Amino acid sequence: MTSSADGHAKIRPTHLDRAAYVYVRQSSPHQVEHHHEGRRRQYDLAAWAHEVGWSKERIVVLDDDQGRTGSIPQTRAGFGDLIARVGRGEVGMVISLEVERLARNNVDWHHLMYLCRWTDTLIADGHSVYDPQLMADRMVLGIRGQVSELDLDTAIHRMVEARWSKARRGELLIMPPAGYDVDELGQLVITADEAVAHAIRTVFAKFAELGSARQVFLWWREQHLTFPVRRPGLRSHPVVWVDPVYRMLRSTLHHPVYAGAYVFGRSQTRREVEGGETPRLRLRRVQRQEWPVLIRDHHPGYISFEQFQEHQQRMRENAAMTGAAAASQTGAVREGRALLQGLARCGICGRRMYVSYGGHRSQRIMQYRCKMARVESGAPDGQTVGGRRIDATVAEVFLEVTGPAGVEAAQGVEDERRRAHEALAGSWRLAIEKAEYEAQRAERQFQAAEPENRLVARELERRWDTKLVELEAVRSHAQTAQGERPGLTEDEKARAHTLGRELDAVWKATTTTNRDRKRLLRCVIEEVQLTTEASRYLVRIVWKGGAFTDRDVKRLPRGGTANATEATTIDLIRTLAREFDDAQIARILNKQGRRSGRGHAFTKMRVTSLRGHHGIAACEKTRARDPREGPFTADEAAAELGVAMPTIHRWLREGILAGEQATPGAPWRIVLTEAVRRRLSGGRTNRLGGIDRGGGPARPVEVPRCLFGQSGQAARRARHGGEAALLENRRFFHYLRPSVGPL
Repeated sequence: MTSSADGHAKIRPTHLDRAAYVYVRQSSPHQVEHHHEGRRRQYDLAAWAHEVGWSKERIVVLDDDQGRTGSIPQTRAGFGDLIARVGRGEVGMVISLEVERLARNNVDWHHLMYLCRWTDTLIADGHSVYDPQLMADRMVLGIRGQVSELDLDTAIHRMVEARWSKARRGELLIMPPAGYDVDELGQLVITADEAVAHAIRTVFAKFAELGSARQVFLWWREQHLTFPVRRPGLRSHPVVWVDPVYRMLRSTLHHPVYAGAYVFGRSQTRREVEGGETPRLRLRRVQRQEWPVLIRDHHPGYISFEQFQEHQQRMRENAAMTGAAAASQTGAVREGRALLQGLARCGICGRRMYVSYGGHRSQRIMQYRCKMARVESGAPDGQTVGGRRIDATVAEVFLEVTGPAGVEAAQGVEDERRRAHEALAGSWRLAIEKAEYEAQRAERQFQAAEPENRLVARELERRWDTKLVELEAVRSHAQTAQGERPGLTEDEKARAHTLGRELDAVWKATTTTNRDRKRLLRCVIEEVQLTTEASRYLVRIVWKGGAFTDRDVKRLPRGGTANATEATTIDLIRTLAREFDDAQIARILNKQGRRSGRGHAFTKMRVTSLRGHHGIAACEKTRARDPREGPFTADEAAAELGVAMPTIHRWLREGILAGEQATPGAPWRIVLTEAVRRRLSGGRTNRLGGIDRGGGPARPVEVPRCLFGQSGQAARRARHGGEAALLENRRFFHYLRPSVGPL
């Protein structure tokens, strides 16, 4: 270190009585690791301080800030300790190789100069000794501080501009995510590792199927699959397989690189000061419309950019937001009872309606409420619509519209299941191949070791055993995951086609969850607009594509209840109670598919309760009937005539036998006079309604043969099919005419 004689003259005994602090700092860990000569020169300043008069006991080397930048104020613990000691008058001289080492920002630099001036502390560097009490030295130090900060800003600006210039050409590649590699020409290419590429493709395929990033994560975890990520911080940035977390899959779905786009500037780093604290660096995400660099079709993608935009829109709609920002979002499908959650909109203001639950905790009433006026301006809530009957109306219209498509959907069930099974099998096949490679690699390493070198051989053998255990675990998980059949059995196919024709039964099944119902509605419905009028709710269902369907839902009168049983059902109970007891009435109502006001099937107790509530008298004691003529029920008539129940129902249906019902599903009242008995039993009637003309009862299969000259199955086809069947039926009734009379 060189210093002028004038500089030495500035060092006085008062300075030597205090300590000399040598401040040692390098700006980054890279400099600490590789720039050894610069660090050595800074430590050598302690010897110079001894030469100019300080004893070794009074020389302090302060190196707590190694690897920390001096450009950010008040972030260095070592420098803060130096400032405190200068302020207490314990320091005679602050020594640094260059004043830039002390501070690269004016806040710290001028704070140090101010304290040194009023505590008579010298500042020395590799050029000279400065006394801040002297105006000339203070001016030089001020200029050097300004130049230091300007030099730092210029260097940073130069590097940043060079980085942006390279990014605008799409050539700035730092570390590609898992699924991509950089080839020898510096271009992004899809990785050659089939397992990694298959995992990335599966993420996007499952999102298109499930519609939610969290559902994709839950599916991944249920299948016990690992997920590839590129591990930062290592020299080669390898791809490793780890147990997935939600953040990993969500980041994959949000990254535009998988859509073949090069993007730079998706985030910005800003220095913010909150509450007078030390400035902190904050990372802020930039909206897609504000991305500084976006180059589409920059490299091969796993999905198209249009698909990427659709995925982002769906995830924005799935976000659970509140306030005006969420007014246009449908939100993710959830488990609540409200089927129109996210679809209901106010028919007056057009804003989204929210779900709320009122009433007692044990009996919550679901409602759709327009509350944006209250959120935005504190005004009262808009309209409130009861949700249960609205949901039932929309579901009824949905089933009417989608009924014809049920059969086609059932036909695609097997193909969809086979594709899902093949995709899962492919994931496990690649996982097994990867585990086998790792085991074989560990085996080769063990075989290549010298047998005598047991210190190495034992460790390699342990690694080999570990890889073999992992291989068996992967095979076991794969076998468990692929245990189910890839396709459907014949019974399952028949069941799928039956359900396709009976969507109403599928919709009401207990195994169908509210989440499933909501997903079905969102497939075809864009939104449902609700408008309240004096006596009704106007429901407009807007379908995908722009078509709409209008329905009216009657409003309940003031004091009414949505759980009241329908008036038509009450009138029917009043009619049936004249002839049947409560248990019979419950069976009749259930046969007709009627339900109570709460949607329950009828029981004897529910019928009794309804009669008592509406003042309906119970039926009188069963009146005596003629044991020979009846009236009889259908099963009793079958026993009297010695025929099967299907025969009685066929005779009733074809008018051969007279009978009446109080209502569909009620017991038949059949009168069997002597004339009717003779007409239907001229001979003995067998179980299929054929006529026994002597020689013992005919077997069921012989009757159609003797009448038609064909098998029983062919006879049944003839009775129910076409004109040819009509001719055969006429032949059949020609044989019956002597017994049953004119038809």
